Amino acid sequence: MLKREIVVMICSRGREAMLARLLDDLLDGFLPALAEGGWTASVFVYAQLYGEDYLDFLAVRHAEAFADGRLLVVPSERPHTRIGDVVHTAITAMHERLSYRLAMLIDDDSLYTPDTLVEDNLRRAVAAFVDGGQHCFSIKLGQERDFVIGPFLDTENPIAPFKEKMIWVSRAVLDDVLALPHFSDLSIAEDTVITALAWLRDPDACRSVHGIASFVHFGVETLPGLQGGEVAGGYADLVGFAGPPTAAAPHGKYDQALRSGVTHWHVMPDVFVGADHPHFIYAGLRADAARPTSAVQNGSSQCCQTNQNSLGSCPYPSTAQATPS
Repeated sequence: MLKREIVVMICSRGREAMLARLLDDLLDGFLPALAEGGWTASVFVYAQLYGEDYLDFLAVRHAEAFADGRLLVVPSERPHTRIGDVVHTAITAMHERLSYRLAMLIDDDSLYTPDTLVEDNLRRAVAAFVDGGQHCFSIKLGQERDFVIGPFLDTENPIAPFKEKMIWVSRAVLDDVLALPHFSDLSIAEDTVITALAWLRDPDACRSVHGIASFVHFGVETLPGLQGGEVAGGYADLVGFAGPPTAAAPHGKYDQALRSGVTHWHVMPDVFVGADHPHFIYAGLRADAARPTSAVQNGSSQCCQTNQNSLGSCPYPSTAQATPS
């Protein structure tokens, strides 16, 4: 079994051009930036709906990375109809092959944009995670570069308290995922459930990172000359609906999954509001599930910015108001 500090986990479905570009970015830029910080890393891809010709193309293109274990690609052996089943299967396959401390879960429709400041932000975030014994970082990417570590939950905002554009979690959290009853039945919100499990394990060991600026996600972000918006393939196809919201499908591409599938509320009813609550589709947090961290109890009120505080002395605040349920 390969031993690494970090594994980048990608569940990719039918996006040949995007996956090829992302692997180029990761192997040529992202992993070297981690290596400069002293961290060993591999990229793990759970590949669905890719033919043998494409997999052979990847094997030739990245022969050296396959040989030294920096890249592992595991093709799916059966079709999937649920996001939870995809992620559960991928984690199981990854744990059979890799020993690691930190997993970075990212989407295949991503673009890595390295530069000196981005790489410095990346290494600061990884150092805070690994050296601080964290269980989870939720990453707010965007193109902002004022690196800030702040509260994991914004409890003044009831909408999607855990969901971000990239999630970093410890091995222990993904072991919790595999042990959670019915995770593999999830039709939607698998990332929200993963971060909720991290938070339940230890709220004080979960943080948000702002300003890392390392990836663009095309479903929500754009760059000059590169179009964002809906991207063909991926999990919109998996859940059986694609396109913008309509009168018949007000929740857009995830409408069918929310209406008739297994959701975050079904598997964690003590954490998330139910289907009769207006914040249900946004993974609203139950008021009686919200808990202040020790930082709140100690009266901290400032976020940690690396140009103002050392990471070691950051007060890590959180708001004290609970989300209504």
